[in-house]
Amino acid sequence: MSFRLLMSARDAAAALHLVEIARVARLRKSLEIRIHSQLPARGYFEAAGIETELVDLPSAHSPDDAAAAALRGAARNAIDQFKPDAVLCGLSTPFDSGFDEAVVAEFDGPSFVFQDFWGEANLALGKRADIYLALDEEGVRLSKERHSLPAVAVGSPRHATYAGLDIAAMRRQERARLGIPADARVIGLFGQGLHHLEGYRRTLDVWIKAVANLDDGFLALYRPHPRESARDRTWTTDFLRHFGVECIIAGDETVEASLVACDVVCSAFSNCSYDAAYLNYFSANPLLTPVSLFFDEEIVGYFKRMVKLAEFPYLKAGLVKPVYDAAELPRALAAAAGEEDRTWYWRKAQSLANPVNASNRILDIVMQGGVGSRPRTGQ
Repeated sequence: MSFRLLMSARDAAAALHLVEIARVARLRKSLEIRIHSQLPARGYFEAAGIETELVDLPSAHSPDDAAAAALRGAARNAIDQFKPDAVLCGLSTPFDSGFDEAVVAEFDGPSFVFQDFWGEANLALGKRADIYLALDEEGVRLSKERHSLPAVAVGSPRHATYAGLDIAAMRRQERARLGIPADARVIGLFGQGLHHLEGYRRTLDVWIKAVANLDDGFLALYRPHPRESARDRTWTTDFLRHFGVECIIAGDETVEASLVACDVVCSAFSNCSYDAAYLNYFSANPLLTPVSLFFDEEIVGYFKRMVKLAEFPYLKAGLVKPVYDAAELPRALAAAAGEEDRTWYWRKAQSLANPVNASNRILDIVMQGGVGSRPRTGQ
């Protein structure tokens, strides 16, 4: 009898990991999986050629609202029909709940949540999973400290694919495609959907002015975040033009392609910095310097309020160059593009955990935890 695993994902960050877990799961003959997805996660599975069942329901903002009832009803139906031995779900943002949280709430058996962000949990529907699968030991520590969650470090499934990349060739090809001279130093801005905050607009203002004052050998690259609206993107590009900054607009290619085209990757506090660190980890030579634009009081306050951490774990680990003073940004960007900084952050990245076996590790944990549970489902 095969082991039945019900998987679900709603958020993009969760989908990027669960897609890779699903790829590996499909290679196990003893494992039968069924995947349910909400938007935007569904698009990532489709792009990977992995079939999912769409859950076309809105998120819930209260455990007692009609949306929560609909999600829980859909989760019960999915569980009753498939009768899984275990469930493996992604993680919605802390601001609302989705099908992931409904599945955990309704399933009477071993439940697992993959944590795409350190120490994060969504307990909005009143039930926690049996085990939280954390990126690393820092994630385990924060899970216990913040929520008293049972967690185990498993690694980062989405970054396992980086082991198969020819990063040097990818960099050459992407820079050639974008028309970037081989000797140019590229300062990338990787956007976030935060234009509603004046502090974020001030941050972009400082960054654009700093880039405008760099030497002629520097080029700017802007990659908007999927959550940035057309109006947000226009605001940024208009500001770039206003200060005479010639900027390459990226976005049609993968985020990894955009990252490797850069010498410096800047964001307020985007997870693309973690992606950049793993590209450094797998690169045979110094590649790029991730930079965190963490100097505006409103941005820092928003981060601490929303994320409930004093700083990002990858900042704490020294994988990213932080800029805490806006006046220091021009000097910091020039240094970040240099060989010394890029070599420093490349070497720091070698302290990361090797993610290659993360998906198999996760599936082993899930299947061991779910043995013999099927009779308790669908009743």
